[in-house]
Amino acid sequence: MSSHESSGAESRPSVLSLPVALVFSSLIIAGAILITKNGSSAGAAAAVPGGAAAAAISIRPPSADDHIVGSLSAPVILVEYSDFECPFCSLIYPNLKKIVADSNGKIAWIYRNFPLDSIHPEARPAAEAAECIAAELGNDAYWKFADAIFADQQHMGSALYAKIASQLGADPQAFSECVSSKKYDDRINADNAEAMKNGGQGTPFTIVVGKKGAPTSFSGALPLPQIQAIVQSVMNNQ
Repeated sequence: MSSHESSGAESRPSVLSLPVALVFSSLIIAGAILITKNGSSAGAAAAVPGGAAAAAISIRPPSADDHIVGSLSAPVILVEYSDFECPFCSLIYPNLKKIVADSNGKIAWIYRNFPLDSIHPEARPAAEAAECIAAELGNDAYWKFADAIFADQQHMGSALYAKIASQLGADPQAFSECVSSKKYDDRINADNAEAMKNGGQGTPFTIVVGKKGAPTSFSGALPLPQIQAIVQSVMNNQ
């Protein structure tokens, strides 16, 4: 199994090699430090393998170039690094959507790419398709594409992407040429590298960014109450 796969998303082998065991032990220690610093159960949830110590997180600032639900001026922004083929990304998707919808404008959500190429062969093609749709039709169309993919992951493939693009109003030839050119490979790779640099080892990997204080992160499709607790902890510092 890829080292990118989140412990909160996929089961791990029952026997760990020594190097992996050492890494896992380091993550537990990091988690203990984070719990002490945050002083809350949200800290424990944020410290699952694949998370990053708050002080170590460094990402490009959210901007109009991102795919966003909500406003860039929101006090808290969830930056999710996700994989369109990941089953656990489809599980967290409605929870993040609900958190933003219920926040009265206080929380926004950004989607960045984290395709696990070695185990999800359709993740990158879907990401390319989504970027092409966004370039032609805008932010809302990007999220409608995401809605459609997460609702129908079992049929992922070029035919589905073209069908969705057509339904959204994209020009078929322009869409096909855009996808074939892999025009957005650099953007996808940059998102991927950013996730890994900040401790992402699996999908979904989410960084919670406030206007004040250090950001924090969590891995996997945590239950809604746990995500809400993590977000509330950051919100309380704003």
